[in-house]
Amino acid sequence: MSRGNIENLLKVPELEAFLKNRIIGNKELFLGIRDESIIIYYWGKNMMELASAGDQKGIVKISKFFIDRTAFCGLKFTQKADTMVFPFDPEFVQAFVESYPELKENVENALLESAPIEAKAGPLGQKYQGIIACNNNTNPDSDWYCVDLNYSAETTPLGRIDMVAISKAKQNGKHRIELIKCKYSWQAYKSGYRKNLYNDKKNKGYYIEANGLKTKATAKGDQHRRRFGCKYDEKKQQIIAYEFGSGITGDFYNYSQFVFADDGKLVADLKADCFDILNARKNLGCFEANDQIGGELRQLIEGTKEAFVDGLADQPECIFLTVGCGDSTDKAKQAMTSYLRPGSTSTADVLSIVKDKWVLCYNNGKGRSRAIARDLSLAEVFPAAFEERLRYLFTRKITLDSLNIIDNLDPTSADELKIKIFE
Repeated sequence: MSRGNIENLLKVPELEAFLKNRIIGNKELFLGIRDESIIIYYWGKNMMELASAGDQKGIVKISKFFIDRTAFCGLKFTQKADTMVFPFDPEFVQAFVESYPELKENVENALLESAPIEAKAGPLGQKYQGIIACNNNTNPDSDWYCVDLNYSAETTPLGRIDMVAISKAKQNGKHRIELIKCKYSWQAYKSGYRKNLYNDKKNKGYYIEANGLKTKATAKGDQHRRRFGCKYDEKKQQIIAYEFGSGITGDFYNYSQFVFADDGKLVADLKADCFDILNARKNLGCFEANDQIGGELRQLIEGTKEAFVDGLADQPECIFLTVGCGDSTDKAKQAMTSYLRPGSTSTADVLSIVKDKWVLCYNNGKGRSRAIARDLSLAEVFPAAFEERLRYLFTRKITLDSLNIIDNLDPTSADELKIKIFE
């Protein structure tokens, strides 16, 4: 299915007018084009989703936590759960117009500003990911256009790509494509180690356990072998995916697998999806409103999908971008290094994971675990070739106006970590 196929959705009466009059002209909202649906992002969060219900009818999905104190509370709904489902009709449009300030505030309140930085670093990264994408796409001086937020491959259980950006101008005859992971401060570089895997009575399923790597010692001096989750295909008798969490280890795994898995099929699918998404944006009039896509990239979209895909670089580049580094980027660079290479405080950095041997185990959920396979190597899981495609950028700024930091670092506020993990 085409990622940008929203034809049935736009057949819903007044829905296209709603998008053009209330959404597209709003510089703080980002449109995510999904299979026959549109996700409206604010602060990087799914504020609401518009989807087709067939027979020229549409529905709107909104988190129940976002409708408090809004006119949506008085609307009829078709489903009541954590996600409330409303019919798209004139009553909904009127409620949206009346409630937009409260709706925004509810989304903002989902981020607990009073929480310690360790707890809110992840949500802050999501917030600024959304703000940066909106700022960037409305900036005519930016060299990049953000095509999508939270992109996910349909055919594999990998994590989402925070931002997908394409260069407005060609380099060596091709438009560059960038996969960006946005982090807020070094506090977001948390380990993906899952302590609850030790609770044998509640965690039925497969996991991997290190031979040598240990957790950090507790106050009592206790340590345990490192464990991560995984998905195991019992018929093929092989591990098909790993769960290293949302820290740097998990990011390295997800992005490298996206680039190299299935002989590049995921990258090819992404390029085709980018054409569908941009074509849908063009048809909605986004490029006549706020979006500054540039002449060369706009011309490429006017052609065929085959020409568009051929016009993109053969391989995407990857950026781990950290914003909000405070007074200095040094601490963030040091913290990033500790999650990549062994150090005095490291207990599961990327290089150590590759050098260690692992045991595949099964937990029956009744207090017993057994080994399925031993002496497993994770070298293919963290390919050394990924280093050639990955850069680590840091900035003390937060709400970037453009993604020009990719090629033009401001030495007064930004820096880059130069490191070889697998030397």
